[in-house]
Amino acid sequence: MRNIIILGLSTFLVFSGCENSDSVTDTESILLGLLDSDEAAGVDGFDSNGDAELNHDIGLEMEGMGRVFSDTLSFGEGYRIRFGRRVLERDRTVDFETGLDTSIGLVTYTMSGIFISKAIDTSDYEQIDSLSFEKDFTTTLTRKIRFIRVDDANDPDGYSWKIDALTPLVGGAGDKVSISELRFYSLSNELQVGDLLYSFSPDNAGDLFIGRDSIPSFTAFERVVVQASINNNGPEYSLDTTGIGEWVFHNYGKSRIQRGRRHLHDSGLFFDQNVNDNIHSGALRVHGPGMNQVRGVFRTFTEVVDLSTIFVSDGGYNTNVLSIPYRVERPQ
Repeated sequence: MRNIIILGLSTFLVFSGCENSDSVTDTESILLGLLDSDEAAGVDGFDSNGDAELNHDIGLEMEGMGRVFSDTLSFGEGYRIRFGRRVLERDRTVDFETGLDTSIGLVTYTMSGIFISKAIDTSDYEQIDSLSFEKDFTTTLTRKIRFIRVDDANDPDGYSWKIDALTPLVGGAGDKVSISELRFYSLSNELQVGDLLYSFSPDNAGDLFIGRDSIPSFTAFERVVVQASINNNGPEYSLDTTGIGEWVFHNYGKSRIQRGRRHLHDSGLFFDQNVNDNIHSGALRVHGPGMNQVRGVFRTFTEVVDLSTIFVSDGGYNTNVLSIPYRVERPQ
């Protein structure tokens, strides 16, 4: 909606334009309130508030051992890596295109802070200062939110607004690495990969509206396989003869204190079929909705990070993120 006031016309037109402008301001204020209160639409959980193990779960309801499919990896001679981010500044802008009964909000998040990489000696668990470092980072993520106006007899105006759908959240930093597709598969108790459950591609993410009432849904404590197909434009920094130049992580949860992370692999082992084919795979057990909760809404942040970001202090900061909201239902 565009509001244009033409000076020199009648007083009626000027006041009409002012009233229209006030109405738009009021509507956008309502829409921002809906955006703020929706659990599916935020970015909380992207920030790890510092370094963390490659695989971890914090504050989530887990059944049994939360790391059934996780691994403890060491790199080089006797050390392992911890990494993460501490977001220091976060800015959000929303540009609205509003019609009579529909409004599209283009939401842009810009986050900056400190990226932390630590090498931990596996013999005494002390930090190896010569291999540890911090660097500044800035990440930009965008998505669209569709709001619709619905009849509401309880509202004085006779209608109210609600979030009808949202697109995946996409973005990152640099143009070196990217995710081309994200897939979720079922996994049986016998650890056999089953049906494709969900698939998302950033190529159409800007116009792929996911219904707010039909976001991906998982049953608590079921097993799933996550696969991410990626592109790496190089030059690639590799740790070994496999030539793998990036790591992929599947982050999930809803906040700094309720989150988890799984390292997806391109090693040709476990649930990954081929070495360095740019398909990173991993399995996990879905967490619960929260103690005494029947269901809950959470967010994923699947991310590819080039290895020079993690292992080289002056290697830049190159990442790509694809974020999907999801629902967890407690089994009946």
